[in-house]
Amino acid sequence: MHTSLILISAIFIMLASLSGAVFAWKTLGDWLTPRLRYLIALAAGVFVVIIYGLLTEVFHESGITYTTVLAFILGAVLLEGVIRLMPENTHHHHEVNCDHPHGFLDARRMMMVDAVHNIHDGLTLVPAFLVSPVVGFGTATGILLHEIVQEISEFFILKEAGYPARKALLWNFAVSSTILIGILFAMILVATERFSGPLIAFSAGGFLYVLFRDLGPSIISHAHAEKKYLQYGISFCIGFLLMLSVNLLVPHEFNYEDELPLPEGFGLARTLTFTSHTAVCVLQGNTMRM
Repeated sequence: MHTSLILISAIFIMLASLSGAVFAWKTLGDWLTPRLRYLIALAAGVFVVIIYGLLTEVFHESGITYTTVLAFILGAVLLEGVIRLMPENTHHHHEVNCDHPHGFLDARRMMMVDAVHNIHDGLTLVPAFLVSPVVGFGTATGILLHEIVQEISEFFILKEAGYPARKALLWNFAVSSTILIGILFAMILVATERFSGPLIAFSAGGFLYVLFRDLGPSIISHAHAEKKYLQYGISFCIGFLLMLSVNLLVPHEFNYEDELPLPEGFGLARTLTFTSHTAVCVLQGNTMRM
């Protein structure tokens, strides 16, 4: 278990809650505002590679069982429940400047639901590191990019609800720290080996849901509204290729006798399977030596 790496990643994700402070400097804020949405496309590209790696690991470690399928569905359903609890017009809109008012109760409810969302992030981060540090850091990067935009949006909602800037930042940081609750719970679960496969499936389900329910629609709507399909497409490809390159550049030992069978022509799938499969072999070897 890469406990120190998980905690370091969590700290960086928590620091994303302070992103709203950047907008205290008006010049920098004005420059960043129209470019923040490209981070969503970048995160989506990262998540595509991460999801494939997680699913491949689930199939390799546990196969398709009722438990893994249920865990996969639960990862998505939990996030859907969180979104439905959000105040109207406040959930995952990824807008920096909101054109609709938010009251004090809306802001409080938003923070409570965001705390649950952050716990879910913690639950998904640990199994990613269980697959490999590469997948773990990639997952943390995707969460971080997503959180930067979301936390900035929530900062302005809190400001609109009457919170002073400093208090809004402190509340955002306090709420983001609930990711540690999810991490602690996930570590307890993975200590029991039979829960590792379902937890990885849970992580994959959550990220797949975020990709299709949140990031995808947001990217499409903004690209259509701004007529900037190429820019968003390039941002997505950059995220995808960066994550894929990291997987390819990290050396792994591999036993070709254990290679998972894939149809001819699936070069990308074979490469990603190679990466996630060998990462597990390395982790198992390290565990045996310990």
